[in-house]
Amino acid sequence: MKQISCDLTKIQYQTEINAPVERVYEYYTNPNNIQEAWPQDIVKESEDISGSRNEEGSEMRVKGQYMGKEEEMRLQVVDKEQNRRLVTRQIQGPFKKWDSIQEFQGNGTNTTQVRHSIDFELPTTGKIANMLSGSQADNKIRQALEQAGQTVKHRLESAQV
Repeated sequence: MKQISCDLTKIQYQTEINAPVERVYEYYTNPNNIQEAWPQDIVKESEDISGSRNEEGSEMRVKGQYMGKEEEMRLQVVDKEQNRRLVTRQIQGPFKKWDSIQEFQGNGTNTTQVRHSIDFELPTTGKIANMLSGSQADNKIRQALEQAGQTVKHRLESAQV
């Protein structure tokens, strides 16, 4: 599913979670859950910094470890449709471009389809450019996205009552 044009990379991950769409959307879009779901060797901290969690224009901070160097990324919610879609964009951080698109589709039962894609572009200079080739970044982000998806699936499905 990878598409590359110029230096822009798109990574997609899809999963089906046996939980209602409202619950899946709430978990996935809570900035405080990013550090819980993503691998600890990548995301160290995540938090809402604007006080209006997941509303358009709200911001979150994600501190991470990238090839042994600590980096901070600030993301802004640029599009939101309750229980359907959340789009965040890096407004400050190590990447030249970083857009995260999460789409949710409930089928009226307790099953939710989640599609998460990340469009990113590595900078041409700076710490990340010096440490990662395009394929290394692609593989690391793909593995982290898949692991995060599996972690969320496991947490939400094992919490069913």
